[in-house]
Amino acid sequence: MNISPALAERVLEKLGIRHLPKTSASGLAEIYQAWCRAVPFDNIRKRILTQRGHAHPLPGYTPSDFFLHWLKYGTGGTCWAGHSALYALLDYLDFPVQFALSTMLSPHPQLKESPGHGTLVVNFINNPLIVDATLLHGSPLPIIERHSPHPVWGTRVHYNSAGHWCINWKPLGRPRIDCRLLDTNAPAAEFPRRHELSRNNSRFDGATLIRLAGNESITGMVKGEKVTRAADGSESFLTLSHHEQQKLLIEHFLIAEEVVIMIPKNEVSRQ
Repeated sequence: MNISPALAERVLEKLGIRHLPKTSASGLAEIYQAWCRAVPFDNIRKRILTQRGHAHPLPGYTPSDFFLHWLKYGTGGTCWAGHSALYALLDYLDFPVQFALSTMLSPHPQLKESPGHGTLVVNFINNPLIVDATLLHGSPLPIIERHSPHPVWGTRVHYNSAGHWCINWKPLGRPRIDCRLLDTNAPAAEFPRRHELSRNNSRFDGATLIRLAGNESITGMVKGEKVTRAADGSESFLTLSHHEQQKLLIEHFLIAEEVVIMIPKNEVSRQ
C-alpha cells in the first residue's frame, strides 16, 4: 500500500499542492479538497478490462497502478482502488489514516457476498475524520451528529438505532442514501480481497459512471446521462449518445482519448 517519494511528489504536483501539508485537520482538508476536484470516481478502466474478459488484476490493484494511470490518462477508479490510493498518499504524508468498511444502504436487497464499500478514517486524537473518494463530500467529516446544509455537498452524519454511524448523502441523480460504517479500523488485506470480489459483482458494470467535484458544483455521467448539481443544489439532466459521452469524458473530465475510445457502449441506457 506504499508509494515512492518520487511518485508522491508527482501526485501532489498534479493536485496543485506545492508544499507538504501539515499533519492536521486543516492539512487533511487541503489534501481532500484537492482530491475531490482532481481525481474522478469512475469505472472506466474496470469496464474496459471486464469487457475484454481479461483475468488480469483489476485496475488500481496497487496505489502505484492507480496513480500512474491517473497521471498519464486522467482516470480514477471505483471505491476499493480509489481509497487504497488515497490511503497510500495520506500515509506517505504521515496522517494517522485507517481503512474502514461500510455499506451503502439501498431499497434493493444486498447480495450475501456483496463487497460493500470501502472508505477511510483519519484518526486524530478525539477527532476522527472521514474522507471518502467516492462520495466526494468536499471536506473531511467528523464522526459526530452533524448536518451540513451545503446545497451541493450537504451530508448528515448520524448514529442509527442499530448502533452504527451513518453518512447520509445524495448520489448524482438518485435519492439520498445512508453509508453505514461497519468497521473503522479494518485490516489492510480486506481492501484487495473485497476489490477482487467486485470483479463481476458490481452495480457499476453495465454503464460508464464518473463523478468529479468542481468549485461549487459536481458533474457526472450516470446511465448515459450527464448530471450536474449546481451551486443551489438543483440537478440538470442531459441524455447523451455514445459519441457525446466520449466527447464529455475527453473535454470535461480530461480523460485521454486513447482510453476513451476503448470504453464499450453502455449495456443499460435511457436512450
